[in-house]
Amino acid sequence: MVPTRLVRAATAATTAAVATAAAGLLAACGSSVGTPNPGPAPGPGTAAVGSATSAAADGLTSTAPSTASGSGSPTEAAFLPGAPVWWSGFEIELVSARLDEQTRLLEVQAKLTNTSSVDTNLGATRAEISVGSPDHVTAWDTASDTIPHGTTLPSTLRFPSVPDDFDLTAAQLVLGGEGDHQAVFALGDPKANATAVATRPRDVPATVVISNAHTGARFESRDVSLLAAACSGPNPVDVTYVPLASDQLVLELVGTIQSPSRSVGGVAAQRAMASPAGSTAAVAEPGMSLVLGVDAPPVRRLHLCFPISADTHGRVDLTFDTRLVGEDFVTATGSVQLP
Repeated sequence: MVPTRLVRAATAATTAAVATAAAGLLAACGSSVGTPNPGPAPGPGTAAVGSATSAAADGLTSTAPSTASGSGSPTEAAFLPGAPVWWSGFEIELVSARLDEQTRLLEVQAKLTNTSSVDTNLGATRAEISVGSPDHVTAWDTASDTIPHGTTLPSTLRFPSVPDDFDLTAAQLVLGGEGDHQAVFALGDPKANATAVATRPRDVPATVVISNAHTGARFESRDVSLLAAACSGPNPVDVTYVPLASDQLVLELVGTIQSPSRSVGGVAAQRAMASPAGSTAAVAEPGMSLVLGVDAPPVRRLHLCFPISADTHGRVDLTFDTRLVGEDFVTATGSVQLP
């Protein structure tokens, strides 16, 4: 009986020692029985293998460029939402691009907002749009739908017969011809909307009031801006925008003109002029020619557009010539301060 007790005691002691050692090892590893140690946390920017999407730093998600079977270059791309680029009267935000390898047709999907005061389409007077590299460009087919003013609609820019070596990841979408203000998108960049190179409109904080004491005509504008496009239209109210030379900007004043009720036969407004301070050159607003009848309602959303040198800064003097019917024109003056 004694040997039996010794064996049992030894066995119990051995078991206790093993349990104690195991507990010590588990404590040293910082784990518990049945719970594996977690692996190292992935480093910042580490993408999951095989993932079809990638998360950008700003929390937005874009689809990675896809490659057609048997092709060595991507044939599709998607772009992150971003602030639209303004060009020739349209706010433009790219959505996606797709290349058909069989027909060599490249289609760029975009959202277009018409900021003109009339219904128009991108191809009406804006034919110089191309895609490619500096060595080889492909012009678009100019087919585009009319977009009502103040409206945003999806649109497709089509570029037929791009070359066989066309590389979507290295291509650029260029809006505007050589020598004009351009908007340039990098089609290989998912953030192309944010990285696009373009001259955006600049608001000028100013209130311009030009009043003629003799004729009673009064023009007021609280909407003053510098644009990288020229104004076009049959009159100063129905205005759209067209490409402009890169060494010029347009000073645009959108406002209201009204005539006095005391005038007999109405007030004729012949022209408006702008002259940078210290310059002898005067820039005329060619569309400023209208007659305001007796007690006529004010003419609102009148666009006065003055092309000036792109490096113009400081004060620009404005003059308005108006007259009562049967009398000579009388000049009234005002000014606006450019940054």
